Amino acid sequence: MSDPDFYLASSEGYDLESPRRAWRVRRLSTDGRDDLLLLKIDPPLLGQKYGLGSRDVDMVLVATRYRGSSLFPINEWPIFVHVARPLVEHPELRDDLRSDEFESIAWAELYRTESDAHSKVM
Repeated sequence: MSDPDFYLASSEGYDLESPRRAWRVRRLSTDGRDDLLLLKIDPPLLGQKYGLGSRDVDMVLVATRYRGSSLFPINEWPIFVHVARPLVEHPELRDDLRSDEFESIAWAELYRTESDAHSKVM
């Protein structure tokens, strides 16, 4: 796999204290926003926490937390994001999602480098 586009981590916990490599998959829209970004993450989140048994979560949606912030393009580092878990199969094949097709799971940040993520989260 290619180098990650950035790193996802949370200084607030949510099982995201350790940075995860993140790759852009595609831009998505929902009922109230047109600026969601679908990410592939590694390592994945453990699926047991979400009732998925042994099926882990390797795709998440992110959206900016603050007005004036942007993911297209990213205009500041770190960028503070809402993290959601898609509830549909193959979100990478979709252009938009309804609000009942994803659930919010965390507040986190995207960092330009892994060392930036480690220095801010640890």
